[in-house]
Amino acid sequence: MTNKEKFLALVSKEDQKTLDRNRERIRNRAMLRESQQIALKVLLKLDDLGWSQKDLAKVMEVSPQQITKIVSGKENLTIETQVKLQNVLDIPILASYYENKAEKLKQIILTFEERIENIAAKEIM
Repeated sequence: MTNKEKFLALVSKEDQKTLDRNRERIRNRAMLRESQQIALKVLLKLDDLGWSQKDLAKVMEVSPQQITKIVSGKENLTIETQVKLQNVLDIPILASYYENKAEKLKQIILTFEERIENIAAKEIM
């Protein structure tokens, strides 16, 4: 085999697979960062709760292997899985988390305002 043939073999279409994989990895970088952030949130919350990954799997009704994928930060999570995590662990994952928290706070404030009005009305009588 000549040097030219060796060189052409090195830069053959097989190397294109490596380039394609790298391009795909770069395109998915943002998704991977989000997955890693979610994984970190989940692990920290499990630690706070004193839960194991198996405990979380049982509550979420998924396999322990699925939880392992989630906490590895390499899983592309479905919206359903994100909502389950958010609800079970009470951690922000989707924007709706903050919307729900804001609505709950609004209800609490209204309740306190009603109590204050009732107390004020009783004091006037």
